[in-house]
Amino acid sequence: MQNVIKSIDASSPLHGRAKAGDKLISINGNVIIDVLDYKFFAYDPKLAVVLERPDGTRHEITVRKAEGGDLGLDFESYLMDAPRSCANNCVFCFIDQLPRGMRKTMYFKDDDARLSFLLGNYITLTNLSPREVERIIALRVSPINVSVHTTNKALRCEMLRNKRAGESIDIMRRFAEHDIEMNCQIVCCPGYNDREQLSRSMRELAELHPGVGSVSIVPVGLTKHREKLAKLTPFDRDSAAETIDRVEAYAAECLKERGSRIFWCSDELYLKAG
Repeated sequence: MQNVIKSIDASSPLHGRAKAGDKLISINGNVIIDVLDYKFFAYDPKLAVVLERPDGTRHEITVRKAEGGDLGLDFESYLMDAPRSCANNCVFCFIDQLPRGMRKTMYFKDDDARLSFLLGNYITLTNLSPREVERIIALRVSPINVSVHTTNKALRCEMLRNKRAGESIDIMRRFAEHDIEMNCQIVCCPGYNDREQLSRSMRELAELHPGVGSVSIVPVGLTKHREKLAKLTPFDRDSAAETIDRVEAYAAECLKERGSRIFWCSDELYLKAG
């Protein structure tokens, strides 16, 4: 259940005043939707916390704690809400290439901005509602990790197989304008978003610096479990070397002109290139 308290830490200022089964409603008048609201609004040293008891009655409790100190509430789910799944059907999806018979959690495709900020997960931004975009800006949820793959909107729709995928590039521009830092990745697929398309993406992402702090370029990973999936070509020695040369040349240009190289190839590309 959303916002239901599972336990209270012994060091919590609410210890002995709140109980397991209570529901967190608001902090200092701000309605708590999930873990981001909880962590943001619980930062202040003086808090007016509204709890709802299992019988439906509500109680306001005033507490004091160290600024930035943990309020010490543990909830029935880490996010205090259901995790948000991916709305895409990417041509290179890693989860679609997993073997059968593994634990169910391995097959869940998360694309949750809260997990990006709190745990470092990469997100595509395709399932963000306008409200969520505004909340990320208002709460200054930064940094977040973004799977870009390409800044070519039509190509991004094709690769992610989502007609809204191109809109995410505009969201990135808004985030950059509001000083939300983004660390990005490009899963590079030969014949799709490599070569000149990769150069275009690097140029357009560099324009968002320092909003875009870094971009990693990684080769598409292919397994033998690709029945009925899109046909993709793996990197070979020559294509890996060409990609490294392209990225390193532009990174050197960015370092000279912007004071940061921004773009980095993953170890796999160097290994493939020998």
